[in-house]
Amino acid sequence: MPQLVILTGPIAAGKNTVADRLTEHLTRCGRTVVVADVDEVAAMVGPPGAGRVGLWFAAHEAHGALVGQWMRSNVEYVVAVGPFHTDQEQAALTRMLPDDAAVLWIVIDAAVSVTFARAQADPGRGLSRDPGFHHRAHRRFREMLPTIPADRTFNSEELDAEQIAAAIADTLGVR
Repeated sequence: MPQLVILTGPIAAGKNTVADRLTEHLTRCGRTVVVADVDEVAAMVGPPGAGRVGLWFAAHEAHGALVGQWMRSNVEYVVAVGPFHTDQEQAALTRMLPDDAAVLWIVIDAAVSVTFARAQADPGRGLSRDPGFHHRAHRRFREMLPTIPADRTFNSEELDAEQIAAAIADTLGVR
């Protein structure tokens, strides 16, 4: 059964970049990896988008079903990326997992001043570039942080994505 690695944190903390670097590291070591990003599932809802038409939580549920199915496959690692902050979001992600699934929860954090600057610098970002939305989402993360499972926590202001990915790979025992 695959190992599930969950990457969560605030907007623009570096979750996707770490997922990319972790995937590169694991595949260089001959491992098979699936990356499942809840934002990509939410993007399946056409304009104006899942969040604006009240389907954000449905996207979380669909993402959880996708992750659960991959956890029943022959890949070695499944990396789930997204804002799994509330009990409901965490349950939507983990509800469909096999009972004996091995799960590693990783929180990637950074101050709102850093994440907002990153979002502003990325023209490919949508709603996360809006100051009000970004700050509300970050505040929500801060409020929920004590209830988010975390086997490891990394500050992406102090470590770059490659360093975080290498530390996660070490935690997984992959060198």
